[in-house]
Parts: sequence; C-alpha cells; structure tokens
Amino acid sequence: MNQSMPITKDFTENCAGEGQTATCSNVFRVEKIEGNCCTFRVLAENEDTTSVLPYVATNVFFTMDCSCLCGIRCLSDTYVDCLC
Repeated sequence: MNQSMPITKDFTENCAGEGQTATCSNVFRVEKIEGNCCTFRVLAENEDTTSVLPYVATNVFFTMDCSCLCGIRCLSDTYVDCLC
C-alpha cells in the first residue's frame, strides 16, 4: 500500500483510498533524522510541462517513528527545485 499525504496544509484533503484528490503525493524527501525519528518533506509533481525537474518542494512536513516503517523505495538521484 502506498501512503499519500496532502501537498498543502488544507486539512480537508482526502489522501486515503477512494476519493483521493490530485493534491496528494506519495513522494517524500528526508529532511532530518533524530534518533529513531525522521522528518519528511512532501514533494509534489511539477506541473510545469516545460521543466526537466519532476518534483517541486512543498511546505508540508511530517515526522515518523522509523520503528513503525515497513518499507521505503528510493528514487534515482533527482534535483528538486527550491531545496538547498
């Protein structure tokens, strides 16, 4: 099962199961690791069809206890605009 998160801080978005909106993403970037927890940034698909960059950064973050993490699939190295 893929987990999706909203790409905005609008808490009315439905990102689970049926009725999932286009404003959800299941692509995340690890921002910080502290002990057994990771803070992730939600990445959104780049809507600029002329860009070679597949994702753009959002201002949406979540923190997860890594002992609850079942699996993770890494992407190939990818440049994300607006991230240092």
